[in-house]
Amino acid sequence: MKKFSLLIMFVLFVFAATTAQAFFIDFESGFGKDQQAIDDIIGVTFEVTGGYDWIYGDSNSNNWNTKSIDLGLSWNGAYYQHYGYVFAFLGTDNNAGSGKIDFTNNDGTWFKTGYTSYSNFYLEGYDSSGNLIASASGSGNLNGSDMGWLMITAPSGQFFDYVMVHDSGNYFLVDNMSGDASGVNPIPEPATLLLLGAGLVGVGIARRFRK
Repeated sequence: MKKFSLLIMFVLFVFAATTAQAFFIDFESGFGKDQQAIDDIIGVTFEVTGGYDWIYGDSNSNNWNTKSIDLGLSWNGAYYQHYGYVFAFLGTDNNAGSGKIDFTNNDGTWFKTGYTSYSNFYLEGYDSSGNLIASASGSGNLNGSDMGWLMITAPSGQFFDYVMVHDSGNYFLVDNMSGDASGVNPIPEPATLLLLGAGLVGVGIARRFRK
């Protein structure tokens, strides 16, 4: 029975680890890393695009004209709003203003991001063949009371390999991204808790039969 119990737990673990799980990225791991490349987020790769890195922007460095909505803090005019202290952007030299975010296992089904942009902002999702399968756009929103929010969902039976975000000239920042993919650091959700509960019930039943 002990081997049976271990088998149950192993199957549940493998199932949970290989299915898409919800994630949330607030970029606060970049506190103190102002203008350093974003390369430490599991399951989602912020790729070099057009020769430019995705980088952290740490408002606490006092280098940016930003404001934190939830903290009630502002820096240098406070034109661009975000949450916490840290946001993500493409630096100040990337005039193309287009950034790629890759799902490591190519199996995302939805993606959402907060943004602040001088001009219209665009979110686009692509499959593994490079086909555009979902998109959303929003208006510029400097000096707003909140970030703008865009979300895309892959059509039934299709998956996101990567998403692209851009405006018309790289005058934007993004923060508080969420979505789903396998291989990420997940946030707890009911399905995960249900799997854990099923595993514990299985162990309990096995022990009861053993007695």
